[in-house]
Amino acid sequence: MILELATPGDRDVVNRLARQVHGLHVFLQPDVYEMPEGELYPQERYDQALRDKELYLAKVEGIPVGYTLLRVRQTLSGNKVMLLDELCIDEACRRQGLGTEMMEFIRILAKAQGCHHLELNVNAKNEAALRLYEKCGYAVRDIKMYRTV
Repeated sequence: MILELATPGDRDVVNRLARQVHGLHVFLQPDVYEMPEGELYPQERYDQALRDKELYLAKVEGIPVGYTLLRVRQTLSGNKVMLLDELCIDEACRRQGLGTEMMEFIRILAKAQGCHHLELNVNAKNEAALRLYEKCGYAVRDIKMYRTV
């Protein structure tokens, strides 16, 4: 697998993959999320992600199998942190080790960009993602709580 910056020609595949991951969010939290009728990456949002060099496509033998949106920020202490904002492995390609491989590429990329650590948020009900992240060395640092009123 290779992880490379997305290109203008990748927008359709990114939108297809983004619908898969967003569909999971809708399923897990229908009170918070809904599936939009349009694209999750309309042209303006997609172009901005390309300009900011935040959108990466995962490919195996040239075939897109996933994508990730990565943002780098600086903490108050001056350390750079990479935020893994979105991650998707194509439903047809899951359970083949690609997620683990992709997470290692992301770790190497973060280190190459001088980041001190990686951060991500995950839905507590998304057991497959939790297992992947724990397998890749992630640990719970914060707990976000909510309640309906």
